[in-house]
Amino acid sequence: MLESIRSLLLAEYSVSQWVLVFFMYSFAGWCWEVLLYLVRQKKFVNRGFLTGPILPIYGFGALCVLLTCVPVKENVLAVALLGTLAASLLEYVTGFAMERLFHVRYWDYSNRPFNLHGYICLLSVGTWAVFSAVIVCVVHPFFQPYVRLIPPVLAGVLAGALSVFAVIDTVFAVRRALDLRALLESMERYARELEALYGGLDSISDRIGEMIRAFAEQVDERREELSSGLEQITSARDRVVQLLAQKRIGLEEGVRERFANFESILSEVADFLPDVSALRAEIEAAKERYDRQSEVLREARRRRLSHAKKILRGNPSAASRGYSGALDQLRRAWDDKREEQKNQKRPS
Repeated sequence: MLESIRSLLLAEYSVSQWVLVFFMYSFAGWCWEVLLYLVRQKKFVNRGFLTGPILPIYGFGALCVLLTCVPVKENVLAVALLGTLAASLLEYVTGFAMERLFHVRYWDYSNRPFNLHGYICLLSVGTWAVFSAVIVCVVHPFFQPYVRLIPPVLAGVLAGALSVFAVIDTVFAVRRALDLRALLESMERYARELEALYGGLDSISDRIGEMIRAFAEQVDERREELSSGLEQITSARDRVVQLLAQKRIGLEEGVRERFANFESILSEVADFLPDVSALRAEIEAAKERYDRQSEVLREARRRRLSHAKKILRGNPSAASRGYSGALDQLRRAWDDKREEQKNQKRPS
């Protein structure tokens, strides 16, 4: 069976001509994706993983359909069924492998009905069914004689040149994707370190609160003697309670605000508490650690954001299950940077 398919394929085209067919469908897939995005979002986006105008998933999908449907190419229903199975399997495996390798889904159907792990869905399956029938029964028969007219030597040169450019493009694209993966991982590590630091600040908050509450109890016992300082101490105590009860939304903003609150509270009540120099030193060490970690993240983000921008721009629907927070933060950073550049270009 396989030998007969191989014979049919080589009888139809040479290897170089099949390579040209692959690039033809890869380019057609890129045009399709760009057109769809242009219609929906009203702007041009160079879609896909690569920089060049090709989407290899469509080229490999078309080859899978053509190879699979050779024995049944006269039966449209069989072509649609086999082509859909082959192309959907390719899409699922490719999506799974890319997410495992790069921590990012370059297409995500998780919000679509009847999806399988977000890699394929009913709509994508239906699209492949239509594409399979159109490719095998309409497009391929139309282009077949023109492809055969390409001289073998010319076909070999074109196939070789396109393959070299595609390999180079892929190498750089993989490097960008690995940079993005490393950036997402560093941002997640930073988030965990920030959580741990925030927990340490909770401990400091509790200790400040305990010190103030203990002293406030002494104040209650000696109300008349220290009546002049009672209102100030009670106010400081209430501020700590408010600080502990506040809703913490943004971690980075929350950390900066809490450092400021600690300093303000300790300054106000320093005259009424025991020696707080050790506590001040601990807070200062925590702040230095936070500033150091923040600078590391900013440097990593600055260095890798330019490499990741092609991926973020060409795959606006990309998602990540394990690094969704970091990816969203990265998108916001890139959007802010673009907005800043746009404002700088506007005449004042």
